[in-house]
Amino acid sequence: MTTTPTGEHRTGYMFDNATDEAAHQLRHLGAILDPGTRWTLYELGVRPGWKVTDIGAGAGTLTTWLSDQVAPDGHVTAVDLDPRHIPTGPNITVRAGDIRHLRLEGSQQAIVARLVLMHLPEREQVLADLVRALAPGGALVVADWDCTWRDMIRRSPSPRATQLIEQFQDALLSFGESRGADMGWATRAPEAMLRLGLDNVDSRIESRSWRGGTGICLLHHSNSIQREPELLTAGMTPEDLAELRQVLMDPDLMLSGYLMHTTVGRRPTQA
Repeated sequence: MTTTPTGEHRTGYMFDNATDEAAHQLRHLGAILDPGTRWTLYELGVRPGWKVTDIGAGAGTLTTWLSDQVAPDGHVTAVDLDPRHIPTGPNITVRAGDIRHLRLEGSQQAIVARLVLMHLPEREQVLADLVRALAPGGALVVADWDCTWRDMIRRSPSPRATQLIEQFQDALLSFGESRGADMGWATRAPEAMLRLGLDNVDSRIESRSWRGGTGICLLHHSNSIQREPELLTAGMTPEDLAELRQVLMDPDLMLSGYLMHTTVGRRPTQA
């Protein structure tokens, strides 16, 4: 997930790779998302020799996996506003910058943009730029959460726990929207990709449940730390947040993640 350095960009990104909490947040994101993204790329046929770009590379867990898949002759470019957490490698190029203003080299066999476009008011222009960077037959993978789906609580320890989780979700998603995020963009990605002329557009929608102290619960715990000032501004109290964090570690809690829409399309081999 691409994030923003402190003090830059009033719109676009909800989190900050420079905070003390960022490494934990990015690790949780990788653990939740990497298995599904890897399977998608496996189905696409990623193999040695491919040139691939990972947009919003975050901790670089997907970048590292891709570098192994395309080695020895392939190459992976990892793009993030703040790439401090991305490991380097002999076939990895790390680019620091905002994808809204970067020009990608053409002829990519695959481009992955995961938890990026939902945050960008300029998402459709960025999507068009990504399509232009594909080689004929190259695949674009766009993965974003549909955060308008809120039926996530499978089991709650108490009515108070439910209230805190809902209050947290309301405040966090409202903050994202205030920065230009579109929480329902994922549902419209297939149509946008079809309008740009991609072939074989297909979307997979998935989620899974996690007990307190694992998966999505750990991510929410981390997010509540990263965005504590905004949550307080939205009306939560320090006591609320402390109680929320206890709830998120409670094994009696079971939450589903947001619905992840992974949409894939290929650039036509002929114009």
